[in-house]
Amino acid sequence: MIYTAIIGNLDKPRSDVKCFSGYNQFKDPVRNAKIYKVLSHYFDKDEYSIWIDGNIFLKKDISFYINLLGDYDIAVFRNFYRNCLYEEAKACIKQKLDDPEIIEAQIKRYKQKGFPENAGLPSTGLIIRRQTDKIKYLNEKWWAEICRGSRRDQISFPYIFHKVVRYLPMVSPFNNEYFKRIKHHRNYILK
Repeated sequence: MIYTAIIGNLDKPRSDVKCFSGYNQFKDPVRNAKIYKVLSHYFDKDEYSIWIDGNIFLKKDISFYINLLGDYDIAVFRNFYRNCLYEEAKACIKQKLDDPEIIEAQIKRYKQKGFPENAGLPSTGLIIRRQTDKIKYLNEKWWAEICRGSRRDQISFPYIFHKVVRYLPMVSPFNNEYFKRIKHHRNYILK
């Protein structure tokens, strides 16, 4: 399954991939969309899933992306800008993408638990997963981190998946041989 979630007015609805839009249990539309991204195994029973952000369009057939997994159960592209969740946290604070106190408490906890600097950072706009029991368990742990800490999933992803993820090569975040990303339609309003 290739899927996305479009909730709120960030992007236009999609018909080219499975598009979820109905979850509204949180006041925060980001978390309402993120539940689909993180807990993939709840929303489809396929052996494989490919999450794409609502503004990402794949350039190749689904089998190409599944083959990128190799012997791994989860794969993501390396982040184009940073290689460290602590640097990502600083950038999120600077850009006011979430509550600074929440982010600071989360990274303080990660440091106390000994999570190393520069341990890799994903670009989570595209996530390829084999839906194994281990991945389902780690998805649950990832969701718990997002609920407990920042909604910014790139902060918690390395902490949860660092020992099992396959990092694919760093590529341009907007247009490369794998996908094309367009700007979000922040003013798009459903009629």
